[in-house]
Amino acid sequence: MRMRPCESLTPVSLSGTAVGLFLIRVQNLLWGSKPFVMAEIQKNKQFLRASVSILGFLVLALAAYLLFLPLYPALKYEFFKQASRGEDFKNFNDVKKATEEIIVNSPSENFGNRVIIAKIGVDAPIIESNSEDYGLARGAWHLPQGSTPDIGGNTVLTGHRFKYLPPSNLTFFLLDKLEKDDIISIIWQEKNYYYKVFDKRIVGASDPSILAPSEKPILTLFTCDPIYSEKNRLVVIGELMTQ
Repeated sequence: MRMRPCESLTPVSLSGTAVGLFLIRVQNLLWGSKPFVMAEIQKNKQFLRASVSILGFLVLALAAYLLFLPLYPALKYEFFKQASRGEDFKNFNDVKKATEEIIVNSPSENFGNRVIIAKIGVDAPIIESNSEDYGLARGAWHLPQGSTPDIGGNTVLTGHRFKYLPPSNLTFFLLDKLEKDDIISIIWQEKNYYYKVFDKRIVGASDPSILAPSEKPILTLFTCDPIYSEKNRLVVIGELMTQ
C-alpha cells in the first residue's frame, strides 16, 4: 500500500525524527570536541608546571636574599675599607673633611640638624618629636629626655638597625663597627659638633642608664641588637671634642 504524501507529516513521525537527529548531533558534538578538550587539558598542565617552576625559583631567590641581606652591608663595608683612600676616622682633620664632602653632596632638603658618621656611611636627619614611631620613621630620633649639643649633658639619639634596604644612610646598621676614638659628627642649629667614641656596650632593652644625665657633654647613640631583634641595645657613647 502506497503511503499518501500527507501521512509523512503526522506529529508522531515528526517527534521520532527530531529525537533521532538530536541524538546524532549530541554524539557528533561529544566525539568531535574530544580533541579540543584534551588540548585544553594539556595546556593547563603545561601552565601549571611553568607556574610551579616560577614559584619555586621565587622562593629560592627570596631565601637567598634573606640570608645574604644581613651580610651585604658588612661585606660592602669591608670592601670599601680595603679600597678607601686611607682616611683615618680617628683623625679629626680626616673626619672633618669627610663630613664636609657628605654635606656638599647631600640634597638641599637634607640641610638641618643631622648626625653624620663617615666611617659607616650614616647621614641622617635628627628628628625632634614626642613620638618614637614618627622620629624613627624619618631618621635618627632625638629622645626628649636627653639634652642637646648646644647645652651639653647627655644628647641621646637612636635609629633603626634595619628598616630600609641596607646599607642605608638613615639607619645604624653598622654601628657595631665603631671603635674607641672614632669620631662622630653632629650638625645642630648650623653648628658642627664632633664627638670621640670612648665606650661601646650592649645593655638590656629596658636599661635606663643610657638616659642618665651627664656633667660632661656626651653623645649617646643606640640601636637594636642583635639585628632583627629588640632583645638588647647596642650603645655607643662619645665625648665632645674641643676644637
